[in-house]
Amino acid sequence: MSEFNNTIINASAAFNVKFKGGQEAAEPDYKGICTVIPSIAATTGYGFLGEFPMLKEWIGERDVKNLADHDYSVKNKLYEASISVKRTDFEDNDYGKYGPLFEEMGRQGEEYPDEVVFSLLKNGLTDLCYDGKPFFSVEHPARSGVASNLFDVPAGEPEGERWYLLDTRRALKPMIWQERVKPAIESVVANGSVIDSHVFLQDQFFFGVRARGNAGFTLWQLAASSNQALSADSFNQLYDAMFAAKTDSGRPLRVRPSLLVVPPSLRQSAMQITQREYLQNGESNPLYKIVDVLVSPWL
Repeated sequence: MSEFNNTIINASAAFNVKFKGGQEAAEPDYKGICTVIPSIAATTGYGFLGEFPMLKEWIGERDVKNLADHDYSVKNKLYEASISVKRTDFEDNDYGKYGPLFEEMGRQGEEYPDEVVFSLLKNGLTDLCYDGKPFFSVEHPARSGVASNLFDVPAGEPEGERWYLLDTRRALKPMIWQERVKPAIESVVANGSVIDSHVFLQDQFFFGVRARGNAGFTLWQLAASSNQALSADSFNQLYDAMFAAKTDSGRPLRVRPSLLVVPPSLRQSAMQITQREYLQNGESNPLYKIVDVLVSPWL
């Protein structure tokens, strides 16, 4: 193997180290609202979503619940990011300058689900969940007829920035990140061969990241949304409605909102409502740290 081939292969190994370092340093937000579920197919079905059985006193025979077979599935998508490195940079041993770039690619490889997940959350007024209704809707099928997790201003009134209240304490969070292929770096360097048609014609080497996955919704009862002005009153409206949610059998679902998700424009309001220990009049804030706050630039 030539000295140049060794240089290319050693550089590729160094780039991989930088890439993994970026992955380890990443701080993605999506894991705070998503259950990460491995996928082994092009599409994964979640027809079991619906009412989960709850423990109760055992009298007589078991009361076996048949999980509803809803037609809900998530199709994996393919994601990539690619760059080219000049052949002359390897010849001149000047490839070290690309280290931070590959480290940043590693960070982006871990954080790219944020855009997919929060974009889906933002589209929750139109994108459907397991019951065939938009994730945020005023007409989810329920034991009493219909139920709502959407608390918007009346039609014709000025709309504010949309915000979200979620229960993220459970094994099944309000959303899922379906992971088919973890982000990994790839290149034209393989088995010691460093020359292909593109290198021959363009004098460049390709490097890129490839991943597969997608986001989906779970139980609509674990989330609520509003375009009312974010205030203590509107926050309490959503919180109380979620807390009062019941199963189809009429038992408390025990939803306890734990996370307030807002766009950057509502960061200050969210912090004042839930993270300020005392009100302006000096009294204790009853909403102090009742939930955490997540500010997403993708909303």
